[in-house]
Amino acid sequence: MNKQKFIAELSEELLIETEVTLDTKFKELDEWDSMGALMLIGYVSDNFELILNSKDIDSLDTIHSLIQKIGIEKFS
Repeated sequence: MNKQKFIAELSEELLIETEVTLDTKFKELDEWDSMGALMLIGYVSDNFELILNSKDIDSLDTIHSLIQKIGIEKFS
């Protein structure tokens, strides 16, 4: 999956209405809440076979940091 497709799918999954970039701090988005965290965990699990936990969510800041956690090699 390329990064742009990932950003687009993640934005759709989390119902984000603003422009999202690699530098977007998703915890600062109006749409971010505990349900958003659960949806993020589910999306990553379904698409990358990686289970994020609460410590992972706490340590992640930007979309770029999320990509690094998933594994940059999974993105073209």
